[in-house]
Amino acid sequence: MATVIAHTTQALTLETIIGLQVRYQKHRPGAFLSVEEMPKGAFPIESVHQFGKHMVINDGLIMMESAPTVIIRNGRIVFLLPTGEELYLLIQ
Repeated sequence: MATVIAHTTQALTLETIIGLQVRYQKHRPGAFLSVEEMPKGAFPIESVHQFGKHMVINDGLIMMESAPTVIIRNGRIVFLLPTGEELYLLIQ
């Protein structure tokens, strides 16, 4: 019996995204993801802090109330929250 993997994705730790230059692409909204302070252009990810189930990127620029799964795929970072919300950032 053969198994074929169609797409390879790599789950990451939060520390691996620090230093990447990114730009907002899109998100699936909800009550547990705040992107109100998202800059219009490219910005570096300078800090990632996790407090229990809460995650804060760049000292409040992006806030998530549920710990996401972080994936880099096809030149973008994807944050998948257990609540069904999603955030996509393009890597510059």
